[in-house]
Amino acid sequence: MGVMENIRSGASNPWMKAVFAAIVLVFVFWGVGGAGGPTNQVIAEVNGKRITDTDFQRLMRNISRSQGEAKSDEEQARLAQQAIEELIELEVLEQVAEDNGIEVSSDEIARYVLQIDGFKDSDGKFSEKLYGKNLKRMGLTQGRFEAQIRTQLTLQKLSEFAYTGVQVTEGQVRRTFMQSQTRIALKLVRIPDSNLIDDVTINDDLIVAYVESNEADIRARYEADFKRLYKQSRRAQLHQIVVKSEELDEGVDARTLIDELRTKALGGADFTELAAEYSHDISASNGGDVGIMAEEQMTPSVARAVFETKPGSVSEVVTTSDGLLLAKVDAIFPAETTEFDTVKVDIAKTITAEKQVGEVAQAYAERILTSWSAAGAPDADILLEQNVIALDTPSFPIAAPGFPGLSDSPELLKAIQVADQTGLIETIFPVPGGRLIAEITVLEVPSEADFEQDKAQIRKRMEALARNDWVAAWRADLVKRARVTQYWRP
Repeated sequence: MGVMENIRSGASNPWMKAVFAAIVLVFVFWGVGGAGGPTNQVIAEVNGKRITDTDFQRLMRNISRSQGEAKSDEEQARLAQQAIEELIELEVLEQVAEDNGIEVSSDEIARYVLQIDGFKDSDGKFSEKLYGKNLKRMGLTQGRFEAQIRTQLTLQKLSEFAYTGVQVTEGQVRRTFMQSQTRIALKLVRIPDSNLIDDVTINDDLIVAYVESNEADIRARYEADFKRLYKQSRRAQLHQIVVKSEELDEGVDARTLIDELRTKALGGADFTELAAEYSHDISASNGGDVGIMAEEQMTPSVARAVFETKPGSVSEVVTTSDGLLLAKVDAIFPAETTEFDTVKVDIAKTITAEKQVGEVAQAYAERILTSWSAAGAPDADILLEQNVIALDTPSFPIAAPGFPGLSDSPELLKAIQVADQTGLIETIFPVPGGRLIAEITVLEVPSEADFEQDKAQIRKRMEALARNDWVAAWRADLVKRARVTQYWRP
């Protein structure tokens, strides 16, 4: 009996309707023929079986329909190679299916077609008319469509054949459940090494010797920190008035007002009093005082106006994104550069201290841990010595610790994942740039009844993931072991 006959005879069969859930078939490997026609050029060979340009072009058209046209030559080449690799994998899998006697009957194809919603009428029954209409709309013949289904079901059976025997143990299910449902909260003390740099004892005689033998390293540090520490741009000490149109009463023009304020300031009026009365900037409460500003802290237009103004005078009015700005320049400080020879000893001391601070920080951390263990809480006076604080985290799932900084210590994450009680963890955990001490303050463990209620669902989810991973690895291995020759590369 052919596929169409099976479909007709099974259209009203409730058993057949229940065989498959309604699925949307994704046409990955096969598609519609198009302009240009087949060339039959062989682009690859799998265990002696040829893959032709016809197969390749068909798949590329499908990829273009689903993903859109490639935007660059590189992307086009990538998609083309991906298509070839998919065709190679498909050919390998079909050969393995044939070798293992895996077949799909016309009856199975019919049952599959019956469950596709696009072929059902308003009463939910299979419609041969809709079947033909939708195949035509998709540009597919009945034969090609059934070939696609046959391939789909063959690969499905092959996957089921591959993961037979893949199991998840009770222990794995329990461990996954416990980690996903257990919640934990911590008290954390983070000890940055930088807080203890000044506590490192430096031998001045050794520093002199270090400078003589390590000048290249010291100069490299100087150059790395040059813009941040040793090159200071022009600066200006300023007061300012900012006038915003939206802050003015109706009928008052911002430009007219600020021009009047500039005239008054040039005429000897107290700029701080004008700023306090008229400025809409946050600095108004302080008489417009904004302190000393580096050139790079100002917008280019403001910097130009400020540095063109003589100290003690008032700048031109500048239009900014905040409003109209008028500045009184109290002082100008020229750009300065600190030369290498001036700071090389200080840099050497810093480098030496950084190398030795670990021992000092470790000793300090051990003092905190010892007192914490004895008293049941971190000693506030010891923490205060280095401006270190204790933080309490909110509770979080033990399997997904999202509190900032925890991911810096894989060892701490392992410790809390195996913890079975609250209390101080008697370990100092290294983290980038410092150390971490932790106490488990909350540990909420689910009950055995909770596990019994959820374990079936968890096992099902874990088995699906395990099977997917196994099948993916198995398919990759099949392709790796096959005799594959690719004659054309994009």
